[in-house]
Amino acid sequence: MSWDLTPFFPSFDGPEYRAFRAQLAGDLAALLSDARALGALESGRLGDWAVLLVRLEDATARSAHVASYLACLSSADSRDETVAREVASTAAARAEQEKVYVLVREAVRAASDALFAELVADERLGSARFFLARMRERARWSMTAPEENLAADLDATGLAAWGRLYGQLTGKLEFELAVPGRPARHLPVSMTRTLLEDPDPAVRRAAFAGANAAWERTADVTAACLNAISGTRLALYARRGVAHFLEPALFDAAISRATLDAMLDAVRARAEIARRYLRRKAELLGRERLGFSDLLAPIPTDDAARVSWDAARGAIESAFAGSYPALASLARKAFERSWIDWESRPGKRPGGFCSGSSLIDESRVFLTFNGAPGDTSTLAHELGHAFHGEMMKGTRFWARRSPMTLAETASTFAEQLLIDAALERAGSSRSRLAILDGRLQDASVFLLNIPARFAFESAVYGERARGELSVSRLCELMLAAEREWYGDALDPQDLDPWFWASKLHFYMTSISFYNFPYTFGYLFSLGIFERAKREGPSFLPRYEALLRATGSGSAETVARDALGIDLEKPDFWNASLDLIEETLDEFLVSSSQ
Repeated sequence: MSWDLTPFFPSFDGPEYRAFRAQLAGDLAALLSDARALGALESGRLGDWAVLLVRLEDATARSAHVASYLACLSSADSRDETVAREVASTAAARAEQEKVYVLVREAVRAASDALFAELVADERLGSARFFLARMRERARWSMTAPEENLAADLDATGLAAWGRLYGQLTGKLEFELAVPGRPARHLPVSMTRTLLEDPDPAVRRAAFAGANAAWERTADVTAACLNAISGTRLALYARRGVAHFLEPALFDAAISRATLDAMLDAVRARAEIARRYLRRKAELLGRERLGFSDLLAPIPTDDAARVSWDAARGAIESAFAGSYPALASLARKAFERSWIDWESRPGKRPGGFCSGSSLIDESRVFLTFNGAPGDTSTLAHELGHAFHGEMMKGTRFWARRSPMTLAETASTFAEQLLIDAALERAGSSRSRLAILDGRLQDASVFLLNIPARFAFESAVYGERARGELSVSRLCELMLAAEREWYGDALDPQDLDPWFWASKLHFYMTSISFYNFPYTFGYLFSLGIFERAKREGPSFLPRYEALLRATGSGSAETVARDALGIDLEKPDFWNASLDLIEETLDEFLVSSSQ
């Protein structure tokens, strides 16, 4: 591994790690006993309840510390069976923690509004008011306490286990890269994305075909995982009184249905922005229409060589330093203190993420860097997440739990800084065109690919209520979603029926619909970035205050209070789409010269 995890624990499964876990287990057992003894939330026991809640918050922060550490280890090497056993063990431990939350939710749900208001007015809980109010709101979807306890126990061996199976499978999965005229190679699937950015179409097609052949071989297992995850959720939703499968996703995203509809309606109405870009890119690549293997292809330039790790680091540090010294300082710290695992190797899971812990106030960035242009953007994106974590220093754990809609703000903001800096130093019109292409490539993902994922997942949940979906049906639904959103901008014979199997987001068991918040975060951050450019450095303190507030209010509240934006109306979303259309216009003009 190329990152340093010793600030979490000096060594995996060492005495410090074992003592930490033992102490946590003992504290959770005591919390469960004390919560049962406290009983109902009554006026005379509000002080005792406040103390218990503070203890629960502390235990949850320690549990998250262990979970982040193990997620880093298991992602870096999914073949490590000892780590895999620890991941499963912590899932069982979290079930005990969930049982305490069951009792808390039961107590706050039964309390009167006046009594609950008195509880959260306690000075020990004041800054956790939003979290506790959401806990009370979510309690309306609760079964009886014994049923919720059973669900918590079964999560470790059922729902979460299916997610772990998918993670272990993808970490070990390899594919054959058979480029005509070259020796065949076996590579981990984590290499697929970077190969799809290769300027050689033969390499891209070989990577796409090889990876999809690997996913097809595992389709029975991945389909079983997806059916089990969605089926379990739907069964629990029915018992908990959830009227529609989107309700929990909207709650987790901290947005209203009106906000989701306003955003998706605006994106759907202007999907031609991204489609026009794809049609023009096909012309530039000498194709009648693009296929899925071409979506990440670079525009031919004189300087299309792959970027070294050191060059990527230099580009990011320079871009951040030019307009945002605080972000540059965070990036330097991440590089110098080895917060980043970036090397390619067998057993490493695909994808990228940023994880961290409030106990050490540090982040860790995970990606597979192979020198493709998108790898540098991914690195900037994840460092943006780390900066968001830096802004949360000094805040309590329950106030750091940002919904995904707002959690994507700093990451997209950092990417835009990188792109703007690249445009400023572009040495030729062809280089500038390639940078504009990269920006529009991102836009096409958020305006077409992400909505297609949302359409697919919605269709899966709609049909799963009537029974299991076969592999062939999952492929049909995936293709239908791609046709719906990409329209005629892609070759209908060159879509990706196996996208559902390869996308980790469909298999995350802690949250459903891990898709539409990306489009939200992208458009939200674009609007913020444009305001930062207009107002200059004086805007940055407001931006940082917004980041610190993301765990303390709904997305609508945070946007209104920080920026005066109404997210339930189309105006803001269309203003962000206008910015993308301006980039498209420049791209079309530049590509015609």
